[in-house]
Amino acid sequence: MKNYKQLIIINKMRKTVLLLLLIIATGSLYAQTETGKSGSLLWKISGKDLSKPSYLLGTLHLKPGEYFDSIPGATAAFQSCEQAVGEVVMTDMAGMQMQMQQAMMMTPDTTYKMLYSDEDYQFVNDKISSLVAGSGLGNFGKLKPSAIQMTVIVFAYMKYFPGINPMNTMDIHIQSEATKEQKPVLGLETVDDQIRVLFGMTSLQNQANDLLCGLKNMDKMMAMIPEQLESYNQGDLNKLQQQYLEDDKICPSDPSESAALIKDRNQAWMGKLPEIMKEKSSFIAVGALHLAGEDGLLNLLEKAGYIVEPVKL
Repeated sequence: MKNYKQLIIINKMRKTVLLLLLIIATGSLYAQTETGKSGSLLWKISGKDLSKPSYLLGTLHLKPGEYFDSIPGATAAFQSCEQAVGEVVMTDMAGMQMQMQQAMMMTPDTTYKMLYSDEDYQFVNDKISSLVAGSGLGNFGKLKPSAIQMTVIVFAYMKYFPGINPMNTMDIHIQSEATKEQKPVLGLETVDDQIRVLFGMTSLQNQANDLLCGLKNMDKMMAMIPEQLESYNQGDLNKLQQQYLEDDKICPSDPSESAALIKDRNQAWMGKLPEIMKEKSSFIAVGALHLAGEDGLLNLLEKAGYIVEPVKL
């Protein structure tokens, strides 16, 4: 009976995590020396070859969908646009789950006993058990460390911030509203793109080391979140970015991995956004950290010749 109950919990958890893996920007930021545009979550993009303005919103992936309505100008901007654009289209969850589930699995020739010392294995096992309904590495041992880390992040948020509903986030809300209004929904990435970033950028040993460090510093990292949430609520993108850089110092990321998560993706998106905005006025919603800094979308759009203005009412 115990194993049956655990299986139910794990299956429910996997569905939640699979969804979040599609929308959450994991990892940390690359170092930057210059600050960028700040002071708003919503930005108007006009000029150049655009017949109508588009809008760029920085989301916080675990913020409730209802928070969207409290952002100054967001509803009006959304209504004025002809289509919605996100990091990935989240409507075809059935098709996405199979791809993501396969990518989450460890190779058969590797076990956590090979990746950890006995002491570290026991620590990771016990910490996961305390966060995820008594299910340690015995249940999760077939998942890659990065997949377990994502699971831990989700459940840690739920533990420290009761009431969070991962199935009702800002990103999901925006795309759902667009579908209701029969507006096209486009993705800047495919599921394969996100799989590569989440599971294909580093070795299993490095993933295991990151998981261990994150679990050892979980309380410290969670304690920083209220201040980060406040920076987000104020639209202070510069401060939010600096706070995440401080967070990264706890468990430093490899520079190439960090660049792949933010900088490289921004550059790839800039190869698509001009044509998308030219064809139809677009309401673009991506993680707020993609907006900030020298290599953020706001700065890149301005360098590309667009007029980028904060929306404040």
